[in-house]
Amino acid sequence: MSTESQTRVDDDPEDLPDLQERLERTPRGRALISVVIVVLLGTVLIVNMPDSITKRALLHAAAPVANVVGLDQGWAVYAPSPRKESTYLEARVLERDGTTQTYPVPLQHGLSEYWDYRWQRYADTLLNGPENKPRWAPYAQWVAAQDRAAGHSPTVVTLVNISSVSQPPDAPTPRTPWNEHPFFSIGVGS
Repeated sequence: MSTESQTRVDDDPEDLPDLQERLERTPRGRALISVVIVVLLGTVLIVNMPDSITKRALLHAAAPVANVVGLDQGWAVYAPSPRKESTYLEARVLERDGTTQTYPVPLQHGLSEYWDYRWQRYADTLLNGPENKPRWAPYAQWVAAQDRAAGHSPTVVTLVNISSVSQPPDAPTPRTPWNEHPFFSIGVGS
């Protein structure tokens, strides 16, 4: 065995160059890193362009990269016209005995917000637009199943949109009163 190969076998794995260092040492590696950076920057620019013919033409190429890397964020919440309405979804279950159980969409606080945010996004999907109507019954059925699992006897599930509009900073109150709007009911007899 040669001295060079003996040294490599005996080297501490922590002393060996990692992938980044190996890429940075070669011209091809540096070119690959540059291409990745250009693709990511281009994707960010395309995804954040104002709606136009150019954006629509380029988006089909940028969308897969944006989805994989997590750059597929909508920034309309910040500008030019942020959403003014706060909405919450609540399911109300009428039980066989006449009582009502309430199931709000889980809203977590602290670190758990990061892994439970999907519930808020799902509620937003259910509340925004009539094209989401096919999702209402499956969600109501799921709530009924949760209610049955808790030992109850559900008969009707009603989905309720609870909303309030944020006021301008100089308004006497920060928001309008909360309004409740039942928008879907389904019988779920046992």
